[in-house]
Amino acid sequence: MTSEPDKPTPPKEGKILTISNAAADTSSTYRPKKRRGVLLWLSFLLCVLMPMAAASYYYMSVATDRYAARAGFSIRGIDASAGIDGIGALTGLASTGSTTSDSYIVLSYLGSRELLESVDENLDLRGVYSEQNIDYLSRMAADVTVEDFLEYWNRKIHTQFDPTSGIIEFEVQSFDAAHSREIASTVLRLTQTLVNELSANARSDALRFAREEVELQEGRLRQALAEIRDFRSSEQSVDPSASAALEIELIASLEARLIDVNARISALRQSLDENAPSLVGLRRNADALAAQIVERRKAIGSDLLAESGSSAVTQQLALYEELEVERSLAQQAYASALVSLEQARRDADRQQRYLAIHLQPQAPESAKYPRVLLNLLVFGFACFTAWGIGTLITYSVRDHLT
Repeated sequence: MTSEPDKPTPPKEGKILTISNAAADTSSTYRPKKRRGVLLWLSFLLCVLMPMAAASYYYMSVATDRYAARAGFSIRGIDASAGIDGIGALTGLASTGSTTSDSYIVLSYLGSRELLESVDENLDLRGVYSEQNIDYLSRMAADVTVEDFLEYWNRKIHTQFDPTSGIIEFEVQSFDAAHSREIASTVLRLTQTLVNELSANARSDALRFAREEVELQEGRLRQALAEIRDFRSSEQSVDPSASAALEIELIASLEARLIDVNARISALRQSLDENAPSLVGLRRNADALAAQIVERRKAIGSDLLAESGSSAVTQQLALYEELEVERSLAQQAYASALVSLEQARRDADRQQRYLAIHLQPQAPESAKYPRVLLNLLVFGFACFTAWGIGTLITYSVRDHLT
């Protein structure tokens, strides 16, 4: 008997459905992944490659070259009285603390509106920076306000300051090499004028203060002398203290004579009668001396008292001594003010500020800006970083939503 060949067993219906479902799931998963890859590259093209291409085209073909001129100076002062500290003795550098404040004033002046208007008046900066041959991003509008013009100028001037040495350097930019040198020279000249004005103002202020002090003390001395003069006129006494001293000496002399006369009277009484002419004459002389002593004592105020209970001469002496002390103090203050004025004059001639220029501006031979390679690297890094952060945030949000 011939056996029939084995027939293949048909697959079960459930197994066929499982295979078809798996294939469908694989196809549906592949399509979103492929779409995500396309969107990722498309975003990289839009966010990184195209901006880099536009920036490369701008910097290499459109951007206008900018030339930079540099200058450097320092503010020095002539001060012979200033010593050199320990560090200065070791380094050979004198102390520059007295000019530090002037250096900061100059730094503020370099970015000020006053300097900008002065330079613009000399070189027409507004017209130069707004020429039509300059690219749009670097060109300044011709009708900008002063504040916008100042902001644009501060982007074209860069300053550096070393507090240790007091050296200030600045760099100005322009679209022409010769014009950049002219700007730097003008800025340097205007800065020198400012330093000279600061020095002149400092000297004039010191002298003005010294002169005002002299005038004040002179008026005080004149007032004291006038009060003494009025006192002498009203009291009819040139110097009450000297007059009182003379009166005291006179009383002492009269008392000495009275003692001598009384001694002679005592001696004659032993040998003569009381009515003897010589003894009578000596007694009259003694009475006259005693009367003079009493009168002189009354004259200097020993007996005549004022309403306050003190003698009139004592009051005169006290008032005169106050006036004399005031005159003495005013005279000393006036003499001191004159010495200060003379010292201020010497200091004004010695303590001067001047601009020590060590770097004269020169016309550049090649453009320094824009720095194409550096700008492209920075711009590319910024675009790539922004694209990377945005991509990570997008995928993170999508993963949390699915």
